[in-house]
Amino acid sequence: MKPQRRTTLLDQTGLLIIGIGASLFHYYFEVSVRGAHLNILITVALILVISLFTQYLVNNINSSKRALQLANETLEQKVRERTTELRTSELKYRTIFENTGAATIIIEPDQTISLANSRFLGLSGYSRSEVQHRLLWTHFIDGKSYRKMIGDENIGLAGIPVRLGRDFECQFIDKRDNRRNILVSFARIPETEASVASITDITELKDAQQRIYFQAFHDDLTRLPNRALFLEHLQMAIKRSKRRPEHRFAVIYLDIDRFKLVNDSLGHGAGDDLLVAFAERIREALRDTDVLARLGGDEFVLLLEDIDDLAYAAIIAERLQQSLRKPFWIQGKEVFAPASFGVVTHTGDYTEPEAIIRDADAAMYHAKESGRCQVKLFDKTMHEKAQRLLQQETDLRKAISGDQFQNHYQPIVKLSTASIVGVEALIRWAHPETGMIHPGEFISTAEEAGLIIPITRLTVERACRDLQEWQKLLGADIDLTVSVNISSRHFMQPSLLDDLKEILDQAGLPPHLLKLEITETALMDEAEETIRLTHRLRDFGIRLMIDDFGTGYSSLSYLQRLPIDTLKIDRSFISRIHQQPESNRNIVEAIVSLAHKLDMSVVAEGIETPEQQAILLDMGCDYGQGFLFARPLPKAEIAKMVADRTPLAARPTPSSAPAPICLAS
Repeated sequence: MKPQRRTTLLDQTGLLIIGIGASLFHYYFEVSVRGAHLNILITVALILVISLFTQYLVNNINSSKRALQLANETLEQKVRERTTELRTSELKYRTIFENTGAATIIIEPDQTISLANSRFLGLSGYSRSEVQHRLLWTHFIDGKSYRKMIGDENIGLAGIPVRLGRDFECQFIDKRDNRRNILVSFARIPETEASVASITDITELKDAQQRIYFQAFHDDLTRLPNRALFLEHLQMAIKRSKRRPEHRFAVIYLDIDRFKLVNDSLGHGAGDDLLVAFAERIREALRDTDVLARLGGDEFVLLLEDIDDLAYAAIIAERLQQSLRKPFWIQGKEVFAPASFGVVTHTGDYTEPEAIIRDADAAMYHAKESGRCQVKLFDKTMHEKAQRLLQQETDLRKAISGDQFQNHYQPIVKLSTASIVGVEALIRWAHPETGMIHPGEFISTAEEAGLIIPITRLTVERACRDLQEWQKLLGADIDLTVSVNISSRHFMQPSLLDDLKEILDQAGLPPHLLKLEITETALMDEAEETIRLTHRLRDFGIRLMIDDFGTGYSSLSYLQRLPIDTLKIDRSFISRIHQQPESNRNIVEAIVSLAHKLDMSVVAEGIETPEQQAILLDMGCDYGQGFLFARPLPKAEIAKMVADRTPLAARPTPSSAPAPICLAS
């Protein structure tokens, strides 16, 4: 403001000098040329007026100049400030552009890249000078991806789809022609004709997705499709057959026979190697259109599509069977891996893929039951049988929780006196709908379903409680024993002895009054472990019996090492002991003699006639049981018999004894 004040004072001084000069000039004329002509005076006046007006103009010009100078200074200040702001803003956005985390480019209307950040340059392999204003953005996108990206949409500026803001998956091509999966998104830059494209490398993500997908639908070991993927293929085959009835397909279910033996003998690593080799051999024998899948364990399933003849499936199964007869070399050892095949050919009636697999599995299971290494075609009777077994398993589970099992007892007598020395506990199932069911009709199902252990425990608990009640009737002078059949699966349970101790303690029964019956075949399994277990049971006081002796296989040296109390001769030998010429008399006599030499007693089961009893007595057989003495009876009937103490030989024999029943639990 100081220069402006100085200029104003200078202008006022000039006006004062002009006024003084005009006054002096007027005085001079008035004195010197008094009486001069009027024109001279007017001229002087005009000169003064012009001088004053000129000074006024000069003052206005100076004022305008000062105002303009001030405005220029203000504008320059604003320009400097705006320039600084723009520079700061540009630096900020360049920093963001460079460090956005994604490869980013600016695309001009002619499709050229006007600006690219370092991440894009690193992704592309080009230098900045090679890219900016030189290459089109489409140079980096393969044609197939570009066509897929734009689709049927209208193409806008720079070949970019009009519908911006969408993410597009593309194939990115770098300088070395390497391809990567990218995700690109476009956005229009406001108030310009350019666009910005943000590019994210998703190659690792896509690879991870593919691995996850593969793991979700394939078996890790064999790399075959798994159950989920096979069901999808099978569902599509069903749909195709519904649309085109002439489209035929078949399903083959196969399972390696005795695969567990390979795992147990060579180890699980060898088992895995066998599964891989097995899958490869099957796959080599198939067409490219066939689908082989592993369902789990050693179970595989095969889908054959577009077959002209339904018999083709059975032919393929037989061909595969022949191929599998050749040995596999696993970890330097020769291993044979035959398989059982179940085939479903009439697939036109199915709507659910699970149902086809179920029936193929049923046919395969039937092949195993028929002797393994066979091919069986599915028929409806297999499904009906499977349904019955499933229903029976369901009913068995309800029976355990609903206390539907009962114990019947068949007396064991001393043959020389026909007096009762013990009873065998035989389980019966009191089914609420079908009535009393004998064990031969449900024990196999219970074993397969893993229910045999809780059922046997119920039998032992009830038998020990009942025997304790009968002992009270007999008093201390007579010891009555109870024998209970134990399955091989239950016998090898580590907790068997502890469970028996608990049951005997709860019943208050001495251990020597309980006898366990187990088949000789079961005793031969896990030989060394069986010997240790039998000695532990014997040391505790529990007695052991070999049931159905003569029907299995026994090593005499091994038999000597077992602390067995009793051999029980199977009823099949007793039933023909008196018949000629097919008499089993010599065999039975040899068994009795062997048992006595090994310090064991003998029980003959299935005695139905006095003649059989007489022959056994003549041989020196110790004990017997059968319809001649008594059939299996409920607890109350046994209680009366025990209280009566009458020898059973004096009792009337039933006039028409029913056919022998399988009494094993």
